[in-house]
Amino acid sequence: MLYILGMTVIEKFRSDVERSIKFNRSENNGRYDAAKACDYIQNLFIRNCVISSSIARSIIFYWRDEYIDHSENFANEPKSENIDKLCAFLSFLNGADEGEEVLSDEDLQELNEAINDEAETMPLEQLQSLMGKLVERGAL
Repeated sequence: MLYILGMTVIEKFRSDVERSIKFNRSENNGRYDAAKACDYIQNLFIRNCVISSSIARSIIFYWRDEYIDHSENFANEPKSENIDKLCAFLSFLNGADEGEEVLSDEDLQELNEAINDEAETMPLEQLQSLMGKLVERGAL
């Protein structure tokens, strides 16, 4: 597991997400711009994902469509549980094994599809690791 100054990579990612939300509010005189915040978080996720940027993009677009853009209360997104979900996706893709229990069967299917789409271009060890995690979770 990777650690940064006493924090895991996933903990640091969560901290960066939460800090970006606070910054968004302060930058806009207390008014929160959810779309702008989510755009920033989307780019942050892609930068922090150690595997294929294509897989990272597929997953972040899925997360945003499934959990954010169609939220009944979009103006307050991402909520804590959606940040948890995003951290779980990053953990899964980065091999960190942190908080992945929040991923639903549908989330795992989306991961499977994204990984399969890029399987030919991925290093074999990385592919085996990710597919092994999917098998462990019963997603295959």
